[in-house]
Amino acid sequence: MSAREATAVVVGASSGLGRALASELARDGYALLLVASDRRDLDALGASLNLEHGVAVRALALDLAREADPGARIAATLDGMPPASALLLPIGYSREDDDLSLDASAIGQLLAVNLHAPLATVHGKGRGRNVVYAGAKRALVSLYESLRQRYHARELRVQLYELGFMATNLTYGMTLPLPVVEPDVVARIVVRKLRSGSSRRYFPRWWALVAMLVRAMPWFVYRRMKG
Repeated sequence: MSAREATAVVVGASSGLGRALASELARDGYALLLVASDRRDLDALGASLNLEHGVAVRALALDLAREADPGARIAATLDGMPPASALLLPIGYSREDDDLSLDASAIGQLLAVNLHAPLATVHGKGRGRNVVYAGAKRALVSLYESLRQRYHARELRVQLYELGFMATNLTYGMTLPLPVVEPDVVARIVVRKLRSGSSRRYFPRWWALVAMLVRAMPWFVYRRMKG
């Protein structure tokens, strides 16, 4: 499919990298769906790109901090346009006071733009299963690293456990490739280590080897794994 037979979706198109990407895509001949929060900025950009490059442009004003299902809104707006062949998400929202002092509302807005919006827009692609679960767990690893960097162990002990398969209602009845551990065994370890320093632990210990092998796995092998 050539660029002139396809649509590119640019989320965060009104400024910065998003605006530059929209201009470059228009130069290549893509039809464009431009997404940002300010309709006036989008309309002005769309008119300019259409005049300069002769490409079809649609605009969708969307507040990612408040939109529950951005993917559905984008899909609906694409109706009647050439098939979408590219989705670009140069979006991000940060605050100077993001230093563990934010209230719940501010945390929600940051998560909505930086985590929820990308996940909700592309949900169904990527790993075979557990797409949102896996993304959220990776975010927890980053939170652990930030907390450990911010606080000395005498102020706050931060402990992260990466667990293998555990016998819970989530795994009941499943055929699993590796042995499961019992919750009471994990609980005993966690409580015993509460007074030790900040750390990232794998349990069972051999789960660290599994994680290392997965990270080292060539992409052509990993992509064939079931979620």
